[in-house]
Amino acid sequence: MLGFQFNEHFWTSKAQLPSWAGYQSRYGPYGSISSTAPSDGSVTIMYAPEGRDTSPLTEDELASVQWLHDHEGQIALGLLKGLLAEYPKLQEDYDDDEREEYMPDVSHADDFRALIGLHHVHVHPLVKDGITYLGFEFGCTWEEEHGLGVLMHGTRVVEVGGADTAILLWIAGRDAGERA
Repeated sequence: MLGFQFNEHFWTSKAQLPSWAGYQSRYGPYGSISSTAPSDGSVTIMYAPEGRDTSPLTEDELASVQWLHDHEGQIALGLLKGLLAEYPKLQEDYDDDEREEYMPDVSHADDFRALIGLHHVHVHPLVKDGITYLGFEFGCTWEEEHGLGVLMHGTRVVEVGGADTAILLWIAGRDAGERA
């Protein structure tokens, strides 16, 4: 089981998610590139970036993090499939020259290895059908300031957007049909 520490704002733990090895190393501030070497899959997991007090994590909360760890490969496949589908819409915000440099066309999920790197995983305190919502925050080549965020419920992509999409509890609440 992962060891969580409270860092004055959040409960955090370091983990290794093998599915994200080989992508960009994005461990710098705000998901900036930290090395030219590919990532080894290391990531910071943050429990409840919103919507929780500072008390230690409960057994149920720790179990939701363990679920992430146990299913990370399936979650990554679902995330990349969803990102591949959404990517052309994201490209529309860029002119041809910018798109060629920062958001080149991709035809396979593996093409993202040169474009993104996992920075944080946010585990939300909201559960639907026994599965917690997870936010994946990436650094990416096309948006240095706002990054890339993907909110997941199990292996289903809920929403793709800026890094805040991974963090904001209200997005998960909207999907769950609850007030967050």
